[in-house]
Amino acid sequence: MTFQEILKNAELRLKDAGIEEYKSDAWILFSHIYDMDRIEFMMNCLDYEKSNPDPLAFDRLNEAVERRIGHTPVQYITNTQNFYGYDYYVDENVLIPRQDTEVVVECVINTLQAYMLDKKLVSIPAVLDMCTGSGCIAITLSKELNIDNVYASDISKDALDVAKRNNTALNANVNFIESDLFSELNDLKNSLDAIVSNPPYIKTEVIETLDNEVRLNEPRLALDGSEDGLKFYRDIVLNARDFLKDGGLLFFEIGYDQGQEVSALMKENGFVDVSVVKDLAGLNRVCYGHL
Repeated sequence: MTFQEILKNAELRLKDAGIEEYKSDAWILFSHIYDMDRIEFMMNCLDYEKSNPDPLAFDRLNEAVERRIGHTPVQYITNTQNFYGYDYYVDENVLIPRQDTEVVVECVINTLQAYMLDKKLVSIPAVLDMCTGSGCIAITLSKELNIDNVYASDISKDALDVAKRNNTALNANVNFIESDLFSELNDLKNSLDAIVSNPPYIKTEVIETLDNEVRLNEPRLALDGSEDGLKFYRDIVLNARDFLKDGGLLFFEIGYDQGQEVSALMKENGFVDVSVVKDLAGLNRVCYGHL
């Protein structure tokens, strides 16, 4: 089979299995297995000697297509997801970083830079990313703000192993701590300029209605926000003031329908100038304020 035939075969198999994005998924899997971009693909298709590829790679592609037919997300098959211009390693131990979360990072960067100017900070700001998962928020903040004083915590050791792998691969210098929320973070009390978190926030009853790609593959520990979806917001807001400096900032990623409730929680616990920011689709995505 030629490269063209192999790619077409993958597309048809995914289409017949009801995979909506069958063309793009087939290309992602094909280009990952054969390690080529579109230009290389076209050049190889024109070269007869290169148009009969390695049968071992063909077997690997078939295995990848079978996994995709079984609703494994392509990111878990290729172990790669791009976030804020950086390629992150991902597997079933962490949520797949979403473009929506880039809005959170952008909000933190802009707000923290203004905070540093307002406070006339001469020292490096200290930032904590709670429920870090793949580490994409903490690592991106460290690189974009060019700061080393970034901490990242998670209850899952397996998730932290993924985050540490990304930290090394991207030459960042984030400090990782295994902790159930604030339980192991006593050394950080009254020392943080900002806390950011994308916690589990999906209502328990809603999880079973999610797409198979999410429901069957992504870690439930990182999805389930309890009966009302607000458990982790309540716990974090209640304790955050013990870890933030005066004027310190608290940022949350939120569900589209949680802006009012999370804002109220923050205000009830002493946070001021609480704001909700929308994502590119016009849906509520970030809630933040300061002490």
